[in-house]
Amino acid sequence: MSFYRTLVAAVAAIALSTPVFADDAANAAQTPADNNQAVQLAEGSQQMDSTEGQSTSTEQTKVNLNNATVKELMKVKGINAAKARAIVAYRKKNGGFKSVDDLAKVKGFKKMKPETMKEIQDQVTVE
Repeated sequence: MSFYRTLVAAVAAIALSTPVFADDAANAAQTPADNNQAVQLAEGSQQMDSTEGQSTSTEQTKVNLNNATVKELMKVKGINAAKARAIVAYRKKNGGFKSVDDLAKVKGFKKMKPETMKEIQDQVTVE
């Protein structure tokens, strides 16, 4: 009986984790030509910005807490898959975030160190 419980738990764990990383597999399937085009576009935009004295590689785009997907939230340093899912679940249950400080109400963020919370809050926005 214990074997079946373990088997069911393993299958459930795989099923739950698969949707989070499904987009990564799709992105990994890009052809080398697609990757080269992306690199060329990135280099071109960086050269254009460097002529103005600013480079986009040093600027960071903030992630909007009210409409970001789990995958987008995982790009924020300090937010793992579980915390990203918790943010989306909180947003569905309570509506949109009114301020970045509301992030402290989300499960997994309540007991976070203030320095870590500040670092995450600097990377996100609410619009």
